[in-house]
Amino acid sequence: MNSENTQSTCFSIFTSLYGEGKAYEVTHAIERIVPEPIGVATIEIDERDSLWEVSAYFDAKPDEIAISLIEKLHDLKPFKVSRLPNTDWVAKVNRDLTPVRVGNFWIYMNKDQGKAPSGTIPVEIASSMAFGTGHHGTTQGCLEMLERVCRKNPEFDSIVDIGCGTGILSMAAYRLWGCNILASDNDAVAIEVTIENTKANIMESQIICTVADGFEHSIHKNMSPFDLVIANILLKPLVGLAPEANKHLKDGGAAILSGIMLNQEHHLSRSYEEHDFLVEDRIVLDEWVTLLLRKK
Repeated sequence: MNSENTQSTCFSIFTSLYGEGKAYEVTHAIERIVPEPIGVATIEIDERDSLWEVSAYFDAKPDEIAISLIEKLHDLKPFKVSRLPNTDWVAKVNRDLTPVRVGNFWIYMNKDQGKAPSGTIPVEIASSMAFGTGHHGTTQGCLEMLERVCRKNPEFDSIVDIGCGTGILSMAAYRLWGCNILASDNDAVAIEVTIENTKANIMESQIICTVADGFEHSIHKNMSPFDLVIANILLKPLVGLAPEANKHLKDGGAAILSGIMLNQEHHLSRSYEEHDFLVEDRIVLDEWVTLLLRKK
């Protein structure tokens, strides 16, 4: 990002609604507004009631008429529209997201944040415009579990990271095993971010990045069976991955799953046990759970 573009006025809009299908219909409608949003997020905030939040950011004032039409067409509560102050967004991200140590990993935002402590495994997040900076309990749980797995299984040939976000877990896995890594996400922006981050860590030729939903891309089939599947997403897609994870893993292969809370753990583990997985280990951080499962 050019420095002259880092400081600008930004507008945000958001609303909440019920139902995943409706949430994504609203998301797609917002994406077609002119001027176009610079980012749109669709997040499930209450799984039990299927309550979702849809938000968007604009670098120019959004079209009020277009927003009103979307509200009426989809029978929505009015969007809350906010004007954010002029801010150097890159500097703010770099200031707020301080380096974090997770196990032996040292996750940092840029080289100006100081030298990594001796003996740590550095991973740079050059772009954080997708989920995964090492500060969240699910990401930290996955990083810790990666190290535990590596101590037991120091030689892997191939690993897949489903829903890679910033690519942080793919890069951490490469630091540990130095093997073939496939990073995939159903969000094209996340893949762009992952590619940028792999370049910053000089891993662009070792980590293959592709847009895909789950295991649907042919490259998953070409690279499988994998030694390890990593998926730090949400409960529903994690459950849906169970049969494909079994299909694409080697016998005795491992799966690191996160993105769930304590009250969702039993549902997830039971779903995978039905597909010939056994729970081997777990990490709980701030009520977020990371599971290690082993294919029979």
